[in-house]
Amino acid sequence: MILTYQIFVGCCQNTVNMEKKLSLLRHGEAELGNGYDGDFKRKLSDNGTIKLIGLSKALQRKGMDFDVLIKSPAFRTMQTAHIITEYIDVKEERIDDRIYESSMDTLLEILTRLPAHFERVLIVGHNPGLSSLLVYLTNEFNLYLSPGMMAEVTFDLPEWTMITKGSGSLVEVIQ
Repeated sequence: MILTYQIFVGCCQNTVNMEKKLSLLRHGEAELGNGYDGDFKRKLSDNGTIKLIGLSKALQRKGMDFDVLIKSPAFRTMQTAHIITEYIDVKEERIDDRIYESSMDTLLEILTRLPAHFERVLIVGHNPGLSSLLVYLTNEFNLYLSPGMMAEVTFDLPEWTMITKGSGSLVEVIQ
């Protein structure tokens, strides 16, 4: 008995891309603040703003864009996201209150609940949660995101729900 197989290339127009890209951006350097309210309302420092403009221009030169940008409601992350979106295309922006003072588990939950059609995601948030998530996803234990630093991670997965410890590959860190 001879078995024959037919391979259909390009048969499905609505397939989901097998690669997901996640960028984690810690807010830019901020001014000092006192207490919870003071911390939440902290503004970017002049130096933080200048460095973020440089980062944004570098991302623009690379032709980066995002399907969705998810940010903390803290003032400095809102400013950071605003600077980024002046230079690169973002199709959708979301504010998620859980990102402020979030744990790695909370960030992971946000990420794994994203719809599969989002292929390029940017999260703008805070430490220690962002750095902890980066280590969890990549198993790169010597990483720590400084203010204004961004890490890009790729996943060879069709859906965000499939992300597990070590399932990501660190592509680059940009500052």
